[in-house]
Amino acid sequence: MPVKLRLNTATATRIVLAKVGNPQRQEPLQTSRQVFDIAEADQEVLTALFLKPFKNLIAHRFVHHASLDHHEMHRCSRALFADPSRMLETGVEIARRLHAKSNHPNIKSGDLCIVFIKEIHIEGELVNGLCILKSESVVPFLSITTQDGDLHLSTQQGIQPEKIDKGCLILDYQAAKGGYVLTFDRSG
Repeated sequence: MPVKLRLNTATATRIVLAKVGNPQRQEPLQTSRQVFDIAEADQEVLTALFLKPFKNLIAHRFVHHASLDHHEMHRCSRALFADPSRMLETGVEIARRLHAKSNHPNIKSGDLCIVFIKEIHIEGELVNGLCILKSESVVPFLSITTQDGDLHLSTQQGIQPEKIDKGCLILDYQAAKGGYVLTFDRSG
């Protein structure tokens, strides 16, 4: 369903992180023990990185054959939108559900970011959103630092934003009808 969505006013404010393994391969789930408040200086850059994949996507709605109350992700997102202080519990619950559903040999382990987004414009209204991103690969990058007055080069591993594999943006809009959900899957 086409929807008029503007992301330029949105702000990523809080994040819960997880490493989601594949239970079939006995890979564990590890979640952050606290919510990370995104520093104001980082909000603009991170918001743009998190939301870029969702531009020009078609919105869908959550559905369930019996009732929306039985749809796990709809229930989790509704609880968070009703009480944003539940970010940690909601993020951990989402990570647990995804870990439990990752029981197929083709599903790769990966890093999960669950992000609370404020002030997304949809159809002329400002709403909150829940952004869930999974990256199944890391890439090396170089870091130059100053130590004891000298420069040092080191390599680290990290997520390349353009290579995030899967994502879902749940909007707090028309929840009684299943809300608005945008998804992408670059891994096929």
